Amino acid sequence: MATALLASACGGVPAAADKAPPTTPSAPATAAAPAALAHWAFDEQRGNLATETLSGRADPVNFVFNRARFKPNSDPFWRSGPACIKGGCLLFDGYSTDIAAPGLTAAQTSKGFTVSAWVAPHAFEWGDGDQYSSFLSQFDRQSSKGFAFGVHRFGAWGIKMGFGASVADFRVKDRKLPKDAWSHVAASYDPAAGVVRLYLNGEQVSSAAAPAGGVFGLPAVPLTIGRHSQPLSTAGVFQFNTYLGLMDEVRVASGVAGAAAIAREFAADLASHGGKPPVLKPADVSIDASVFDGDRYRPQFHAMPDFGWMNEPHAPFFHKGQYHLFFQKNPFGPFWHQIHWGHWVSPDMVRWREVPMALAPDDDTLAPDGIWSGSANFTEDGTPALFFTAGNDSLRLRERSGMALASDVNDTDLVNWSKLPAPVTLQGEGEGRAGDFRDPFVFRDGANRRWFQLVGSVVPGRSGAAMVYESADLKNWTYRGPLFTIDPVKYPSFVRTFELPVLLPIGKGKDGRERHVFLADLAAQAYYWTGVFDTATARFIPDSEAPRVFDLGEGHFSGPSGFVDPRTGRTIVFSIAQGERTAQTEWESGWAHNAGLPIELRIGPDGDLRLAPIQELGGLREAQLLDLRDATPAVAAARLARVGGDLLEVELELAPSKASKARRGLVLRKTPDNAERTGLYVDPASQRFEIDRTRTTLDPDMRSHGVQGGAFDLAGENLRLRVFLDRSMVEAYVNERKSLTSRVFPARLDATGLDLLAAPDDRIVSLKVWRMGASNGKPVAPAQPSGVRFDPATAFTTGLPNGDFANCDLSGWNIVEGGAFANRGVTQAVNVSTYQYNAAFRMPDRCHFAGAGVPGGDAATGVMRSARFVLGGDGRINFLLAGGRDPERLHVALVRAADGKELMRAGAIGFEQYQRVFWDASAFIGEELYLQAVDRATGEGGHLNLDSVNVPVARLVK
Repeated sequence: MATALLASACGGVPAAADKAPPTTPSAPATAAAPAALAHWAFDEQRGNLATETLSGRADPVNFVFNRARFKPNSDPFWRSGPACIKGGCLLFDGYSTDIAAPGLTAAQTSKGFTVSAWVAPHAFEWGDGDQYSSFLSQFDRQSSKGFAFGVHRFGAWGIKMGFGASVADFRVKDRKLPKDAWSHVAASYDPAAGVVRLYLNGEQVSSAAAPAGGVFGLPAVPLTIGRHSQPLSTAGVFQFNTYLGLMDEVRVASGVAGAAAIAREFAADLASHGGKPPVLKPADVSIDASVFDGDRYRPQFHAMPDFGWMNEPHAPFFHKGQYHLFFQKNPFGPFWHQIHWGHWVSPDMVRWREVPMALAPDDDTLAPDGIWSGSANFTEDGTPALFFTAGNDSLRLRERSGMALASDVNDTDLVNWSKLPAPVTLQGEGEGRAGDFRDPFVFRDGANRRWFQLVGSVVPGRSGAAMVYESADLKNWTYRGPLFTIDPVKYPSFVRTFELPVLLPIGKGKDGRERHVFLADLAAQAYYWTGVFDTATARFIPDSEAPRVFDLGEGHFSGPSGFVDPRTGRTIVFSIAQGERTAQTEWESGWAHNAGLPIELRIGPDGDLRLAPIQELGGLREAQLLDLRDATPAVAAARLARVGGDLLEVELELAPSKASKARRGLVLRKTPDNAERTGLYVDPASQRFEIDRTRTTLDPDMRSHGVQGGAFDLAGENLRLRVFLDRSMVEAYVNERKSLTSRVFPARLDATGLDLLAAPDDRIVSLKVWRMGASNGKPVAPAQPSGVRFDPATAFTTGLPNGDFANCDLSGWNIVEGGAFANRGVTQAVNVSTYQYNAAFRMPDRCHFAGAGVPGGDAATGVMRSARFVLGGDGRINFLLAGGRDPERLHVALVRAADGKELMRAGAIGFEQYQRVFWDASAFIGEELYLQAVDRATGEGGHLNLDSVNVPVARLVK
């Protein structure tokens, strides 16, 4: 029988925890059955309430799309049928799903307690704060009370309990939980014997003594299912210590369950399955992309994960009729954390299908802390091989190159991969800046039957660079030196790591020598150099030392990767298209980022790159909406006004008149009244190719604003513009010489119009428009009204006196008590610490209220009220809120004036950056109300920040 680990005070596992505590006896098989306190069967199959079956109480299931901001509302991920243990079950999404139930009491647990659940984790968190991704939690760190029962890193699991003076962690490491398979887990606490026991699949696997003299207690907080009671967070929005996977038959009992009772429960639950848990399929534990149907911004024909967050796609290759492409994936939600390798397959690089994750951090010395970007190649016998950045934070040099081989080369999806246990490349002394060593790119020199590997780093005293290694077998590598460097004095911003280095052939130059393009990423911007790669010296000789921007969208195109397509000989490059959204809007969306379209590269007659989307994209054209040739701009504009959409390909060739310096191009995502519109054009006067997003959206929380672009000269040519519009995505290619990738987030659903930018004497050689289909081959659901309804024309206009603090004081607000709300707190400051108050990088008003700036700072307390008003309009209120997380003592409330009853409340999230709160107060239209800001907190973070308070007011009340 395995023994659990025992932790000391304050919840951390001490160094001495490696020593097993004294083993305690097993629970007596004849122990009396405990009294059931709660049971959640998860048989609902619809809705956002989970029934506690003993009391009949309906507990709310928190879920991001209960009130969806960018799509119609939808239910949590209920499952039913043979995949579940009994009846139905619930898939927790790893970031937004949890259930809050009334907390257990001391009286209920005075004779001990037993908790149990069926769980099938889909992935394992990093173990932030050494806390569990909890199945059940009622825990308080400050008072050292309660318990958190859940799964930890790599499938270790257990229960952490507070005994007043100390916190003990009873963790099972040698009987880990498998991924995507059902396990029955149970924990019991016997206060009389001072013993904690853990059970797996009906068998006791651990038994350990509670701290001597400790008294278990429960805090007065809710019992949470699917999340730790006090999760750590990032950006104030995304909470760690959250469970990802299926859960079923969650039970809580008063008293100590014996081994026999646990075994009976286990057997009874499996009676309908012949005594064995059901075998799960990938569809049972994954989230289908159809959950996003109706999302007004989610791209449809760009590759992206079915759910959650991605970063750069990488490691493309072709094998047995399918293209493979991998990507950085966080399965726990739309934010950066706990990186795995996601995996797509495609017959044509256009229609992509996501298959199970290829690589994940494991409990080993190779890559326990991250599987970062890399590349792919083939061994001598044709076995596909992946090369990745293996992260191990326990090492001084934590980044190494790891290698994994396809486990079954006859599986066309190549679902399973086996990592070599040791890294294949270590950073040696003098091989770049110590500790910067990532993103291996492996390519073959076929003529000499050897491979080269590029690894991103920095050469001390010079610039960023790719370190070159050479191998005859892919496992043993010899350092050859830096590929090339550039002058750090001329280019000081390039004295940083060249991430995601890629070297690809692009054809022969004028001198007859083979040219390559070297691409690298610096601060989410791709740069390139063309030149000659000398295989003998393993050096790259650039045609020009000066770096060139690959894409003119200013940071939207990044993370390049590529390969030579063995079927056609084309050089193909992939990229990440950055989402350019705030943490709050990504949380509300459920997805973040997508791949750019695959593009073909070749060298042009001027020695510079030529680039174009691959021709296979033509297969996604569903219908041609316009085919116009040899027309005046007036005729073309009139025809263009009759078509529109948010999934389009547009091809324009325009012969410019020589006399005019007018901008030429297109207007996209245009509303009929021009309130929202995006311009995309070549400006001959400034010789630039630009996107103008100054009127792209009425939503102040969106970052899609300003003008972006770069140098471009038509040089006497016709304008040839090819544009792909995919909901929020814009990809444009001008004369096959430059690309511009960007994002647009119009607030109105009717922002689907097109228009032409041209001089009257120009000539339209051709203008074609196609409606595009989805990359998954399924019908596209049109963009639909969202669950959070608001009229963007009026929603962000305040009806309150100085509701936007534009007066730069608190006039219009009433100070009821204290000093927490004072004029000194009203500020024009844009930045707080290392980030901006407003995540959209623009303050909506001239001033805002930042509570930390009042005399007394966090120690100050007080209450402030708005002017009284009669609620009108649609009754929907919104405002920006930030500050400490303490909803009882720090909050904004909507209050009825007649009786002082609080109708709605919102607390800040423990972060200084603003988040927008939306209230549907339509039930109170016509009533006299006021807003009340309350600060009764005195500790660290004890303040509120407030701005942009927008209320539809029928009339103000004096």
